[in-house]
Amino acid sequence: MKDKDLVILKYLDEEQKDNERELRGITKETDAQSDKLDSLIALMSSKLKSQGKKVPQVTPGEVYSGYEEISIQFDDVTLSYDELYKEAELNLRKRGLDIENIDFESLLSDEEINEIIKELNAPLTEHEKWTKSDFIAVFIAALIGCIADLVLGDRNNKLTGQNSKFSKWLNEFHKHEPGAPIDYQGPHFGGGHHRNRSRGHDLLRFIEAILMFKNGEFRGVYYKDGDAHFVKTNLNQFGNVYQELGTIDAIVRYVQHMLADFFSTYSLPFPGSSFLAECGNRDLRKFSAVMYENGFNIKNIMTQAFSTVAIELILRVYNSINAVKAMSNFEIAEDYSNFDKVKEFINPSNKEKLYELLLTAHTITTGFNVGKIIIKKAPWEINVTEIFAVIKYARKVIKATKKRYNKTAILFRNSQRIHEEWDRLEDEIETAFNNVDEILVIE
Repeated sequence: MKDKDLVILKYLDEEQKDNERELRGITKETDAQSDKLDSLIALMSSKLKSQGKKVPQVTPGEVYSGYEEISIQFDDVTLSYDELYKEAELNLRKRGLDIENIDFESLLSDEEINEIIKELNAPLTEHEKWTKSDFIAVFIAALIGCIADLVLGDRNNKLTGQNSKFSKWLNEFHKHEPGAPIDYQGPHFGGGHHRNRSRGHDLLRFIEAILMFKNGEFRGVYYKDGDAHFVKTNLNQFGNVYQELGTIDAIVRYVQHMLADFFSTYSLPFPGSSFLAECGNRDLRKFSAVMYENGFNIKNIMTQAFSTVAIELILRVYNSINAVKAMSNFEIAEDYSNFDKVKEFINPSNKEKLYELLLTAHTITTGFNVGKIIIKKAPWEINVTEIFAVIKYARKVIKATKKRYNKTAILFRNSQRIHEEWDRLEDEIETAFNNVDEILVIE
């Protein structure tokens, strides 16, 4: 079914295109005539000069002074809606257009349609572009992170390694009451790396460890010839009975014991490592043991986290400074009434670009760490804190991107814009009708 409004709009559109083409043709002809006139004036000037005559100075207005002023009279023709539609229908049929299938898209050019699509699909908020200083800040932060990872990643480094003065100083805090069930060092559980051979020192299994203190009983699993053997004993390796404790005392003794072991040379195994030590796969059990024996423990992981802390500190301070610069008249009032500005430095409201900066710097450092591990064949030097940071900020960046391109929110925004535009047009039409007496009609 024909839409009369669309037919009329299409007709007006085609007429406008014809007028534009005609105007371009007239402009082209005018430019050509102007060029010819300039050439003629130049030729005449040259001849007058060659004859020793004075060349008159002719202004553009004087060139056309001999022409009579042209007056164009437009007839004021008023058509009814039906008359306008009939004229439009006849005109479009003469042009060979199918008025039965005219739609809104046919009224627009491909460029206009693409521009509308681009605007309708625009994100909810503009993505803040990186500046030159952003790249420099990320480079500096990532460089310091890589240096820290290179120096502190080696568990035998002179600064924080197992034989360093720093490690020996921390080991002085390794003091706790003897006779703890989790320190059982009987057959298959003894030695300097006994903490990785049972579940008692695994932070993920703290409830089981507290129960060992409470019940005065050691529990563990060891493998022999591929078979698992469960050990449960209330006697230590010397045959002495473990002390039973109340619940509160057991918790207190457990916390004191774990804090003391944390500062020791071998520290505490990585949380969850006891599951590998007790699993049925020999390669995984061996992998867990090798990692711990080469220094993959909580103390060294926290020491290596200096690279993560350095990156966080550098980029967060940098972002806070930029946030303050973006604010006008940043001065702290005597009564702190403008404390929001201080909060903007401490906790900037817009963190989307900050997360991108942090993600990039942590990713670079993580890539460096992985490359170092591959070259040195030392998986125990893996920088866990950097990996966690990459995962953390990758989630934040993806979440922010999805929010910016949320289809439902974009549809709601577009709908709101359309309603606002219709309201604006209605106001303009109403204003025009109210002031119709003031409209000047040129006859």
